[in-house]
Amino acid sequence: MKSLTYGTIPEDLEISEPYRMDLNSNDFDAAAAIVNQGIDSHLEAVFTKQDGSVIHIQDSASMRCFLRRCVEDGLDSNACNLASSIMSTLDYEWI
Repeated sequence: MKSLTYGTIPEDLEISEPYRMDLNSNDFDAAAAIVNQGIDSHLEAVFTKQDGSVIHIQDSASMRCFLRRCVEDGLDSNACNLASSIMSTLDYEWI
């Protein structure tokens, strides 16, 4: 597992297939708020598919955007915890 400073998202972070998230209601609300921002000030968007409480992040650029939005100022702790959990499954640890 690679250790990174909290909030650091590697520019070379890649996912080889859509990333599946089975979410409880709190995490789903946090994820929906992030996805529903549309195109942001970085001119990026998060592309997903949804099936009930399951969200699939479609590509690497969307994953990096999703994680960045999770740790931006003003977002709730559910989003930060969700991002930290995702990073762990991708073999990264925020310290």
